[in-house]
Formats: sequence, C-alpha cells, structure tokens
Amino acid sequence: MVESVAMDMRAHTEPKGMANRNLPYTDMVAGVVLFLLLVFGTSTVFVCEAWALQSFQIGVYALLAAYLLAGIWRRGKPVRGGWLPWLVYLMPLWGVGQILARTTSSSFETRQEVLRWGALAGVFFLSQAVTRSGMAREYFRNVFLGFASCMAVLCLTQLFTSHGRVLWIFPTGYPDVYATFPNQNNYVQFVELALPIALWKTIREGWRAWWYPLAGGVLYASAIGSASRAGAVLCTAELLVMLGVGLAKVRSSKGKRFSRPAIAVLVAVPAFAAVFTFAVGWQRLSDRFRTIDPDLTRGAFLAAAVDMAEHRPLTGFGLGTFPRVYQRYAVRDFPFYANHAHNDWAEFAADGGIPFLLLALIPFAAAVPSVVRHPWALGLIAIMLNACVDYPFPRPAVSGWVYALLGMLYLERVSGSEPDPLPLKNSGWLLM
Repeated sequence: MVESVAMDMRAHTEPKGMANRNLPYTDMVAGVVLFLLLVFGTSTVFVCEAWALQSFQIGVYALLAAYLLAGIWRRGKPVRGGWLPWLVYLMPLWGVGQILARTTSSSFETRQEVLRWGALAGVFFLSQAVTRSGMAREYFRNVFLGFASCMAVLCLTQLFTSHGRVLWIFPTGYPDVYATFPNQNNYVQFVELALPIALWKTIREGWRAWWYPLAGGVLYASAIGSASRAGAVLCTAELLVMLGVGLAKVRSSKGKRFSRPAIAVLVAVPAFAAVFTFAVGWQRLSDRFRTIDPDLTRGAFLAAAVDMAEHRPLTGFGLGTFPRVYQRYAVRDFPFYANHAHNDWAEFAADGGIPFLLLALIPFAAAVPSVVRHPWALGLIAIMLNACVDYPFPRPAVSGWVYALLGMLYLERVSGSEPDPLPLKNSGWLLM
C-alpha cells in the first residue's frame, strides 16, 4: 500500500515526459533496428543490384515477425490509430488480388511491388509500435535529423569533387551524386522530410540548441546545391512557412511585442541557409530553371498514365507494370526508357486503378490537418506535392522515412500533444 502510494506520488511529481523515458526493452531494440534498416536503405540507394533492396525488405519482414512474436509472448497492447492506418496495410494486398484475379500485365513486376509495399507497410506499423510514447517519437526524429544532416554535409563536400562516386570510392555511372543518391530529385525529397524537423526544433528550443538552425541551413543549402527545381521550390516554401509559424508563435506568447532572442533564433535559420547557399552557389539551379523539360517528356508520361487509368479504372494494369505497358499508350517516342510516369499519383491510378490511388492518397490527405498542429511533419505535404511531378514513393530510401514519419504523426493525432523539450543537461546532437 505504501509503495503504491509512493509510486502514484512520483507519477504526479515527475516532470512531463519523464514517465516516457523508461521504454520497454523490446521497443527500444526494435526501434534501433528499424532505424538502422532505414539508414541501410538510404546508404545503399545507389546500388543497382537487387541485393540492396532485397536485404532491406528481408530485414523489415524479419523485424516485423520478431516483434509480433515478442508481442504475443508478452501480450503487448495493440497499436491505436483508428481505421485510416488499415488503408496502408491494404496496399500490398491489392497487388496480391491483381495476381490472383490475373488482371496484371506482368505477375513478376507485381510480385516485386507487393514485396516493396509490404515492407513499407511494415515500416509504418513498426514506427507506431516502437514510438508509442511522445519521448520515443522525439528521440527517433532527432536521430533522423542527425543522420540527414550528416548526409547533407556529405552531399555538399562531394558535390563538385566526387565525379559520380559515392564517398569518392564507389562508381555509380552518373556524372554527379548527392550524398548516396544518384538522383538529385530523390535526394531533395529526403531533405524535405528532415528540414521541417530542424526548423520546428529551432522554434521550440531556441538558443538552447544552436545546432538546429545550423542543421537547417546545411540541409537547405544542399537542396539548392543539388539543383532540383521542384525540391528547391518546396524547401524554400517549407522555410518560409516555418518562419511564419515561428513568428506567430512568438506573437501569441509575447503579445504584440517580439522578444529579441526569439527573433534572433528565427532569423538565424535563413541566415545560415543564405551563407551555406552562397558557398554552394545558385548557378546550377539557375541553369536548370532555364531548361524546364524542353521535350515535354513529363507531360507525355502523364498523358499516357492518365490514358491507362481511363482504360482500366477499377483494376489497373498491375502494380509496377507502367514501364511495360507505357509503350502502348505513348503519345511520343523518346530515345530513352520510361521507368516512371514522373507523377506517382497518376502512376498509382494506371497500375492499380482508382481504388489503389485512393488507398495511397487518403492516409496522407487525412493527415494534413494534423500537420497544422505538428509542423515538424510539414515534409509529408511536400512529398505529396513533389509526387505530382516526380517519383518519391518507388525509392525506399525516401518512402521508408515517409511512412515512418506518417506512422508517428498518426500517433500524435491519438495522443493530442507533443512532449515538452528535454532538459538542457540531457541535450546532445543525437539524443536531445
């Protein structure tokens, strides 16, 4: 009786978030392994051989099976989140249905897509399972930001010196590489997820953690240096939106008078961004804006994808079959291989029909109101917009982090609040 009363008193007297520090051992181990798998998928994105993607998928499936078995053994509590997460879990099943119903144009490509979407659904589930507490989600986002900042530094340092070699060692066959990404658009999509976290942490922590505005500046400069047009526009929009959010936060807390330290912190982010961007230069990005799709290839790919969706609006041609079926609906001939429609939403409709498009779109559209309350997830909206002109979802190096952050955002919707900033004495670059 005395012990129970004492425990109850400690629960009421501990600072907010302290009760979340003692995470279950299983969740801690699973969270570390999940993060390492996502890091592996990002670090090997330049590898063309199948072993890299297959290793990532096998690792996710093995971790998911082990976690579920451990949950059965210790009778773990189910993950809350409503009915919307089930749409994510239905996406690989849609491909299975296409194979069983023989509506796919190539069962081989559809089987590969089923495995890929199954792994992403596993990442989504595991991210919710291992970050049930607000503090666990905070740790995960901070470690992700640390990793993304290291990738940005690598991108900037090897941008003009690597000559298409990752870490100046591994050849990719491309003239340039961006950290480990051979495609600048995919790299900037990765940055779009991390940049709002750095900006939001800057607003919340202030000068207690000066490395957040520094990280934001490095991330933004790497996005400009990579010369991705859509990425540069969206990262700039993220910077401006978060700056407005910060100013609104200062005004609401201080009345109509802005405190000088708060304004200094907010100005530090674009200042760091301007300094690093000046060092990288705008010339590459400016040159790309002068040559915006001169052959109208993206428009031709989009028209073909829309035509495919109109011919099979309910079933689609099979997940992953766009490159195979595209030639039947091509409006122009190009001297290169059309691997994607450069519009993921149109490609989803072409491959899986309108039902699959809704399965992919609704979980993100339904999460938009939550982004207003949790601005660190602004990158998910940027990915939704970027997917209208490019293909972030086929690359697990991007989509893996997308579904991990989406899973955590759904948990924030259930909890309804974010943890308070950690005490300064516990701050650090990775575990703040």
